Amino acid sequence: MPIVDIELVAGDPEEGRGQLQTLVDELGDLFGSGPGGTWVKLRSTDPAGYAENQVAAGTCGPTFVNIQRLQLPDEDERRREMAAVAEIVARTLNRRRENVHVLYAPPAEGRIGFGGELA
Repeated sequence: MPIVDIELVAGDPEEGRGQLQTLVDELGDLFGSGPGGTWVKLRSTDPAGYAENQVAAGTCGPTFVNIQRLQLPDEDERRREMAAVAEIVARTLNRRRENVHVLYAPPAEGRIGFGGELA
């Protein structure tokens, strides 16, 4: 059930939309989920609404990837998976890998419900 939220700091709010199906399919393969088992939400943030300390405005184009799973894999698997997620997102959305930042949310088991049913 991985739920993946991806936020691009991009001037064009449609950036990446054409590659969304490829992206979700590759991430689903990585997570080993069946059809409909991985969900991706993609949105853009205007660069005017993003800044980094002591960095000139508009010189960075980060991509933030937040992953929600029922249970987290062990640390070694998270390291491998995190690197693969960064590679897939960078390649598919034509972003620089070093600017793709991946964050795992706490395990969702016991906190999330699908169709109103606690998972």
